[in-house]
Amino acid sequence: MQHPGFSMCRISMKWKLYILLSFLWISGCSTEEESLFTLLDSSHTNITFENTLTDTPEFNILNYLYFYDGGGVAAGDLNNNGLPDLFFAGNMVPDRLYLNQGDFVFEDITESAGFDHDENAWATGVTMADVNGNGYLDIYISRVNYLNKEGANQLFINNGDLTFTEQAAEFGLDFRGYSTQAVFFDYNGNGRLDLFLLNHSFHGENTYGDAEFLRGIYDPKAGDKLFRNDGDTFTDVTEEAGFISSALGYGLGVAVSDINKNGWPDIYVGNDFHEDDYLYINNGDGTFTESLYSMIGHTSQSSMGNDIADINNNGYVDIISLDMMPEDHETFMRSGGPDIELIARTKKDFGFGEKNARNTLQINRGLSPEGIPKFSETAFSSGVAKSEWSWASLFFDAGK
Repeated sequence: MQHPGFSMCRISMKWKLYILLSFLWISGCSTEEESLFTLLDSSHTNITFENTLTDTPEFNILNYLYFYDGGGVAAGDLNNNGLPDLFFAGNMVPDRLYLNQGDFVFEDITESAGFDHDENAWATGVTMADVNGNGYLDIYISRVNYLNKEGANQLFINNGDLTFTEQAAEFGLDFRGYSTQAVFFDYNGNGRLDLFLLNHSFHGENTYGDAEFLRGIYDPKAGDKLFRNDGDTFTDVTEEAGFISSALGYGLGVAVSDINKNGWPDIYVGNDFHEDDYLYINNGDGTFTESLYSMIGHTSQSSMGNDIADINNNGYVDIISLDMMPEDHETFMRSGGPDIELIARTKKDFGFGEKNARNTLQINRGLSPEGIPKFSETAFSSGVAKSEWSWASLFFDAGK
């Protein structure tokens, strides 16, 4: 299945601001008494970024299936004044950095901060984290090297004076491949932020066939990667840590949380198309074990964005993953929908797991005596199974 429209988080990014903007738009249709949000015009905010796309014979939806995925947005307090600033990553347009002036007014400081536009680059995601531990948030941009798009991932180190210096190569994070999004977290408990890099893939000879065999073929550009923070530089520890890093990984969503409550952060990866999602349990010794189907009965078929949070306040985190089920029956019958029986059976014979072509909400029912979480999938009973072509999810408290 090839997606005619935009996909995932970044969107990665697949990513979370789009959900918030949806709430803002909906609020504009409500009465003032009912509204929890107020839609602010760019004339007030000074935010004018638009991720405008223009397809070309060299780069378009036909030869790059994630053409409409978007570029991503990150929010964080870059100058430690208590106000969150915004960074927008563009596909074909320049990235923009907006400094928060208060009262939802922003100033575009892109050029003075040290960000230049690369005409040949294609950004797919952005995240903020204090990578070097100096007390200031840095900015990491994921990019794609495919067809006529080039350029390594970028790490802009915060100089503490609202200027940034690009140092991805110095830190060993100048990855060149099919990146979707990055997440920084301390996986080994040494107080330094490590990097999990979510990558995507394309339909090729290494993406169809026996699942177990194909997952064992390392792909330097498409496979997900784990980089350990060794202080002055990062080291690729993907294989020794136990991660699947093959062309099967159509990664569109990633979330990190302590799923089994053992004190170590685990990773949930949402994969598009025929590959299973991955649920990596942190063993606490620098390695992870992929454990999805020991905890979960079925997942979304084409997983887009995901999120993890304790939505029922029982002390255990739950997982949502998005797909593309239409809300009305007519559209559902005219859409791709689930696989026909022959294709579904063939995928199972090749070793792929149970999936449904809709959103899935996995409710964590607690731990077994062996310490293994058990989930019950409740999207239909919870009223969130169908939301059209959905790309990103975010759990947050919108109440007064």
